[in-house]
Parts: sequence; C-alpha cells; structure tokens
Amino acid sequence: MLLAFAGVVFGVVSAQAASAVERPPQYVAIAFDNCTELDRWQDWSDFAAELNRGGERIRFTFFVSGINFLSNAKKHLYQGPSQSRGASRINFGGSADDDGRSWGAAAWTSEFSSFDGLLENVARNNELAADEGFVFSPRDIVGFRAPYLAHSPGLYATLAARGFRYDTSGTMPANAWPEKRDGIWRFNLAGIRLAGSGRATLSMDYNFLVAQSGAAPIASRREQFRRQMLDSYLNYFRANYTGNRAPIHIGHHFTDYQNGAYRDALKEFARSVCGLPEVRCVTYKTLADVMDALRPEMLAAYRKGDFPRASAPVFAEVAAETSGSAR
Repeated sequence: MLLAFAGVVFGVVSAQAASAVERPPQYVAIAFDNCTELDRWQDWSDFAAELNRGGERIRFTFFVSGINFLSNAKKHLYQGPSQSRGASRINFGGSADDDGRSWGAAAWTSEFSSFDGLLENVARNNELAADEGFVFSPRDIVGFRAPYLAHSPGLYATLAARGFRYDTSGTMPANAWPEKRDGIWRFNLAGIRLAGSGRATLSMDYNFLVAQSGAAPIASRREQFRRQMLDSYLNYFRANYTGNRAPIHIGHHFTDYQNGAYRDALKEFARSVCGLPEVRCVTYKTLADVMDALRPEMLAAYRKGDFPRASAPVFAEVAAETSGSAR
C-alpha cells in the first residue's frame, strides 16, 4: 500500500505595485540519466500516461549514453578518448581518472562522433534486424548531460558546433534563472536544503543517497528517506514558486536507489505540482524554446522577481490507497 499523495490548496495572490512584468509560469524540468532498463522506460511512460489522461500535465527528458546502444559482447566497437578500446566508466568500468573533466575540445568532438556512429548503427553493431534501429537520428539530439557531471570548457565549443541548444552538466543556486553562455543554455542542477537538517545537497537522487546514507541503502530507514526527499523537493518548489519563479531542475537515474524510495518520492512530487495553475512540467527542449523567446529585459525582471508574487501553496495529505510500490 502506497502512502497518501499530496494535494494542494492555493492562497490568495499578494499584490505588488509597479511590477515590471507579469508573473511567469513555474517551470519544472525532470530528467533521467543512465536510461537503460526497459522496465524503467515502461514504468515512467505509464506514469506519464496516468498523469496526462485528462490533458497534458507532464513531460520528461531522458539522457542516454552512446555505449548504451552496444551490447556487452560488442563493447570493443567503442573507443573513448584517452582510454583503451571497450573501456568506459558507464557499464564497462574503466579508470576513475579517465572522464570528461580532463578532455579538450578535440576529445569531446571525438566522443560525439562516436555517439553518432553508435546511434546510427544500433542494428548493425548488435547484429539485429535492419528494422530494429531507431526512428530518430543524431540531428534530433539537442541537449546533453555529462556522465558524473564531468565536463570541461572544451565541451561547450563542441556542443555549439554541433547545434546543441542546452547542457545540464553544471550546478547552480536553487533560485538562479538559466544563463546562455557560449551559445548554450545552462540548465543546471540546483543546490538545495536537505529537509529537516542544516545540510545541503544537489537536486539529484544519487546525491541524496550520499547525503542520507553514505551511498549505501538502509532498508530500515526507507520511509524516512523517501519523506525527506519529498519534503526537500516541495520546499524547493515552494521557495521558487513564491520567489522569482526560477525553473525547478530535478535529475534522477533509472537505478532504483534507496530501495525505490526515491522513485516513489519523485512520483509523489510530480503528482503534487504538475498540472497546478501556473505550473508547467516540461522537457528541457521545451524550456530551451521558452528561454529563447524571452526578451532580455523580461529575463532580467524575472531574475529579480520583479512581478506580482504568489502566496505559498499549502500541501495537504490526501488519502489515496494503491497497490504496488509505485503509481
């Protein structure tokens, strides 16, 4: 039996004189890394379909690495910069020192060229039927998140040269609006407060795992950790919603960290906020469209919160019984 999910009651919008612009929507971007397991794809697809039954409430962004398109038996087809053939920190292992923090632009260009080849040749590389490839191409990929957030200055010249529109490999304060640098929107993970403590963490499930239990799950504290993540995300949402409306950034993995507690917490968070008035739970591509359409003076006003503020949403527990571990 799953615990109750959160409902919301809104207070009256407070007045603010001489505001520069109208209040923007509260954008929420939820993305997943290491998207390999088919059952997780199905789980999150089913969840989105559930929320979108009465109209679109949520869209997710999924980050997939090129080597995810190779079976283990074919790993020798991958050659990463400055590492042996068939070696990688993702899935295959590799040295902890061989990652993108030390790569220059040439290495990043080589890595993205490898990605293109792996994406375009999924069927041939893995000895599948010709019709078992993808219906999209590298040209459809417009955003990036570096594995382990391991990025370097050389990354951004490569992204811009390839027509990418955004990167999500950095970190920033929770109330920071995105910046466009080197021609690329920086949609970074946020530094947020771990609810009920004086500690901070990033808005990503693995960072919660480290902060809560030293990167090792503790089954006896699963519910405590689930609730703490949910409260942390709701506090993050509440502060931005009533503040300058900076977009919310949350990153999770397909890995079921903390015995599924984080998956349940994220679903409860999404049910609580997505679809509310003035809230838009969107993909990063859509957020890039929104940011591109903003005039500089409007974005400057948003950064300062120079618009009529909304009063805080009140999250109330609503009884809801379900079967299974996640709905």
